[in-house]
Amino acid sequence: MARRWNSGITSLEFNQDQGCFTCCLKTGLRVYNVEPLVEKAHYSKEELGEVSLCEMVFRTNWLLLVRARRPCSLMLLDDQKRAFRAEIMFKSPIRALRARRDKVAVALSSSIQVLTLPSFTRVALVRTRPDARALVALASEPTAPHLLAAPAHRKGSLQLLDVTRSLRGAHSTSPVVMGCHQTELVCVSLSANGARLATASERGTLIRLWDTATKTMLHELRRGADYADVFCGNGVTVNDLSVPYTQHRFNRSGSLRPPRPWPRAAGGHLAAARAAPDLIMHALCAFIDDNTAIVICKDGTFHKFTFAHEGNYHRSDYQYFLQVGEDDEFWH
Repeated sequence: MARRWNSGITSLEFNQDQGCFTCCLKTGLRVYNVEPLVEKAHYSKEELGEVSLCEMVFRTNWLLLVRARRPCSLMLLDDQKRAFRAEIMFKSPIRALRARRDKVAVALSSSIQVLTLPSFTRVALVRTRPDARALVALASEPTAPHLLAAPAHRKGSLQLLDVTRSLRGAHSTSPVVMGCHQTELVCVSLSANGARLATASERGTLIRLWDTATKTMLHELRRGADYADVFCGNGVTVNDLSVPYTQHRFNRSGSLRPPRPWPRAAGGHLAAARAAPDLIMHALCAFIDDNTAIVICKDGTFHKFTFAHEGNYHRSDYQYFLQVGEDDEFWH
């Protein structure tokens, strides 16, 4: 078991449709297909060095990455040619990345800059608090508003901005500020179409779902009475991972219609999957369909949970993904 904590993983991230994920390593970079789990790309330490962050652009051959030895530099890697296409330098280290097909949001120490792809031309700038967490969300569907969500200057507040309304190369227009929680935000998630927003605070007992058009709260989902640190909240059907080591699934679709005839429970809470304490030190979750959730962990483990109509669950797959070999069949 000790080898898992020595996996060398620096960060993990799903792509926009959650069909792939990137694994940044002290020894390079790997890209995986989710269903089935196969390795799609493999870069060694000699090629890239230690990689801190990587963001895929859907299933295209573009990979946005930050290397540990150059934390202020964002690079666009063409995986098909295995060559860098563009690079841009910032004045402070890059803390987080979120992309859609034509733009990338770059979270820095006290701002978020939005750049066009692949030219890296700045189209928006949003100021953030220097001590805020590196949170940023971007609506990713091609037909969705180019909506950006990020922490505001007051604790627990969030700012929303449509970056298409900002002037090219200039400071962005004023964002709309929403008071979401009383304590610091720890998780922000936008649905792909930008219509719904999920937020969680450092207290960790509540997840709130918002309508981005009216800026009103639609639902308040209670995940428990005890303090918890929420690692990820996921999109349309709300899914969260938290300490103490529990995955919660809530049925709140973007249209407010249940995706399947799930039974109702208090607060919309459908199921809770409890993982062993040694499995979730840092994890991300995603849905591959209405009934199946994927969890990838920084210890190198891959988990698939299937939820039943009765609200129960079972783990249908478990693998150590760093040991998965290459397979080119599913790479498009």
